[in-house]
Amino acid sequence: MIIDKNTKTFQSRSDKPNENWTDETNVFVVEDGTELAHNIVANYPYFDFVLNGGDLIDIAPTERPPEPQQSPSELDTLKDIQAQVVLTLVMGGLM
Repeated sequence: MIIDKNTKTFQSRSDKPNENWTDETNVFVVEDGTELAHNIVANYPYFDFVLNGGDLIDIAPTERPPEPQQSPSELDTLKDIQAQVVLTLVMGGLM
């Protein structure tokens, strides 16, 4: 796996699991399938690099932005309106 030092994007090739096949110089190379590789994929792009003497040894996950709240779908809105109408009719019919 190759990780760009600036953008944190990564690339992987099964035939070259721990080689820099791109000849880029501003990258880290991490062996595919390692715990570090899994952590990078799982936390991308919300992490900082942890370095030791310029070598990537770990990542530190950072805070993710809050998940956007989804607005109710049209179907959900129509179901709510239908339930209100039915309730109104039932309550009105009982009085």
